[in-house]
Amino acid sequence: MNFRFLNSIVLLLLSGAVLLMTSCDKDEPFVLTQEDIIVKVPEGGFTAKVNQLLRITPEYPANEAIDFLWLLNEEVIATTPNLEYMFEIGGDYKLNLTVTHDQQSFSYEYAVKVIFEEVEDAPEGATAYITKVLDFLPAVGQFTNKLPAYKDGDTQETMNAKVLEAIGNNNKGMISLGGFGGYVVVGFDHTIKNVEGKRDFRVLANAFYAAANPDPNAPIGGSCEPGVIMVAYDANKDGIPNDNEWYEIAGSSHIDPSQELWYQRAKDAGCNVNLYRNYEITYHRPQKEPSSRDEWSTYISWEDNQGNKGYKVKNQYHAQSYFPQWFTTDKLTLKGTCLPQNGIDESGKGNYFVLYKFLYGYADNETNAADDSAIDISWAINNMGQNVELPGVDFIKIYTGVNQENGWLGECSTEITGVEDLHILGVDIDTRK
Repeated sequence: MNFRFLNSIVLLLLSGAVLLMTSCDKDEPFVLTQEDIIVKVPEGGFTAKVNQLLRITPEYPANEAIDFLWLLNEEVIATTPNLEYMFEIGGDYKLNLTVTHDQQSFSYEYAVKVIFEEVEDAPEGATAYITKVLDFLPAVGQFTNKLPAYKDGDTQETMNAKVLEAIGNNNKGMISLGGFGGYVVVGFDHTIKNVEGKRDFRVLANAFYAAANPDPNAPIGGSCEPGVIMVAYDANKDGIPNDNEWYEIAGSSHIDPSQELWYQRAKDAGCNVNLYRNYEITYHRPQKEPSSRDEWSTYISWEDNQGNKGYKVKNQYHAQSYFPQWFTTDKLTLKGTCLPQNGIDESGKGNYFVLYKFLYGYADNETNAADDSAIDISWAINNMGQNVELPGVDFIKIYTGVNQENGWLGECSTEITGVEDLHILGVDIDTRK
């Protein structure tokens, strides 16, 4: 055999093998790994400002077909590699990124703290009290059309002016919000600052304790008619509270109604002790005022979105119409968070009703001198129950939070006498721990 020829054959075969191996290396498919996606995270996580873009730019193999999915609160906010997103409210968030290539997928989580521009202290000459009333609509109640007094020809604008005259500028008059859902919206000549670790404002009202509860071992109560408080920061500086700027103050029953000291007592008495978010009630204008006592108990009908219905009752103490007379339609529908019923007939005879105090976080629930009549803006939550970090508030809305009749006392109705900025007044109250 010709060895030169044989060597040529061997060399040829070896060369082919090398070429084949090289070719195989070039055709080996890309397999995504966790380490292929690199996001440079600042120490402590990302920080963004409200209404300013947050940009996150991952490093990744750009020549490969990789899918990106960015999630915030389980909602898709981007499907591009680079994220650009603007947060509308402050708070702590978790961003989730999922990347996929073929059947391979990896997830990443990033912390984002969203902050507002810091609010300055109230300017020189600012008043601690209400300076404007933007809206007022009480629900059906025995003091409706009396606190403040309605007169023929009054409009929404004139009623707002009467409310301002009563509770604005530290006048310390009184208004009634009627039954569940009745509300007032007020504003100030400055932003009430959210000071870390402190209560920021107080809603003044007329809550008081029972003087002679038949049960001496009962928790604190008396005339406590809690109003739910909402707050709004004028982020866009347009001078009005926009719908997307309102957040609710989470009082004690927002957190856990069963922790109220009277919870079991109320449950045993047959009260509805549930808390209902997105509660809705409709009141119907009566066709006529009652002509006799026999018609008092079926005075104004109502139904709610929980399948309940009933009547708001007329009593001997207040003869005027209980339906707001400047409201032009025959149906009045109001919405909000409905709190547990806190009114109990402690006499067992219908002559001594006690409306028990919630632990904290509501208007007309505690005496004005008590710390727990003061509110920390940091208790604000969004409609998903998540805490919202607001730099301060420009507007406050208060609405009656309980739907309950209490015998001869009548409906639970929140009364308001004012609102005050604690920081301007130099009142220092720590927040609840």
